[in-house]
Amino acid sequence: MLTIFKKLPHEAIFHSLVTICLVVLIFSVESHAKIVTASATGTAASRDAAIEDALIQAVRQIKGVSLESATVAVRSGKTETTNGKRNTNYKAENATVTGMKSSGVIAGYDILNENKSNGLWNVTLEAQVNVYETPGLSPKTRRKLGIVAFEASTANRKRGVPKILRQKLTDRLVQSRRFTVLDRENEKLYQQEKANWKSEDFAVEEHAKLGMRLGADYIVTGKILSYITTSTKHDIKVTGESYYVERIAALISYKVLVPATMQIKWSSTVTIDKTYERNSATSRGALSARLSEMVAQKINTELLQAIYPIKVIKIAGNQVYLNMGGVNLKNGQYYDVYHLGERLIDPYTKESLGRTETKVATIKVTEVKNKYAVASVQHRSGAISKGNICRPATRIYRSKAKHPVQRKQSSVQHTEGGGVKLPFD
Repeated sequence: MLTIFKKLPHEAIFHSLVTICLVVLIFSVESHAKIVTASATGTAASRDAAIEDALIQAVRQIKGVSLESATVAVRSGKTETTNGKRNTNYKAENATVTGMKSSGVIAGYDILNENKSNGLWNVTLEAQVNVYETPGLSPKTRRKLGIVAFEASTANRKRGVPKILRQKLTDRLVQSRRFTVLDRENEKLYQQEKANWKSEDFAVEEHAKLGMRLGADYIVTGKILSYITTSTKHDIKVTGESYYVERIAALISYKVLVPATMQIKWSSTVTIDKTYERNSATSRGALSARLSEMVAQKINTELLQAIYPIKVIKIAGNQVYLNMGGVNLKNGQYYDVYHLGERLIDPYTKESLGRTETKVATIKVTEVKNKYAVASVQHRSGAISKGNICRPATRIYRSKAKHPVQRKQSSVQHTEGGGVKLPFD
């Protein structure tokens, strides 16, 4: 190889190296479709229908599929009585219902055994099924959440308020890494890509991506009851200068639904009302974005505290590592650290009411990473342990303050894992 390169001009050597690198890159990319084998037996009045039944049962073993596919051929058969005998005839197209309905595509199969007994065919085969695996962490490890556009007045819809709010909330929930957040906006894009997978120009393994869409376990929706952004100019007559008073205010209700039953699992109302003084005017769009960010932050914080409170994952001297980062935490925020104790059970319903909580420390966030954060211990009344939960501080210890700043104590009851009494499950 070196000898060959010596005989080539420098430009040819460069192009050859680029080609080799591209080939190595292409063949080193991990494929997310793999072939899995399974053996199954199918029974039907015809041989083709028995093979079809066996293939469906094989796919069920690997991926799981509704029995609807397995019964299509049987229900589509036409039964007639001739000379006192009942015969069931199957159309040829009845043997084509397998692959696309079962989250995979049959790559091939080998018949291991077949026989006909009492008018029925029994076929045992080994099927090879193309199975698509989602890149990265499996979405099945998290609750699947869909965010539906919030209801709003015509004026607010024209301003794009629901869209901005939805995007801000999506950003925070995705970066929390607690949910599998489903896209419900780009249906046209999905349908275009779906058509590509079906195309003959794409490898057959791409068909395994069909039937993989996820359904939401929970839907977040709500109403924008009030949404105000104003900027008023004020002149100072003595100096001739001017300044702007900006107000952003919102009243937004939201709820979390179980779409399968339409049961309301969580409901709350968020209120924002802030006033600022600025030397120059802020555009209405910027004010709207700021207000939507605040609303999204409040909703996100409530949901996460209710379902997945922040937990301690590591202790290193005076530093505490937390299992959340990104846009959900900021430097300078204070949190109380609690140790979970005895489980509490309601004597009437036998329902878990959560566990006792003992405050052991107050910490301050000092460094925020994409997926975790680091905090320093500000006050300690007990030992901090891995798995302790963290909630926004009710008392902040500042080095220059004579007395700690008091905040209202929460009266919310919590679940066994540190969430509120009304969990998702």
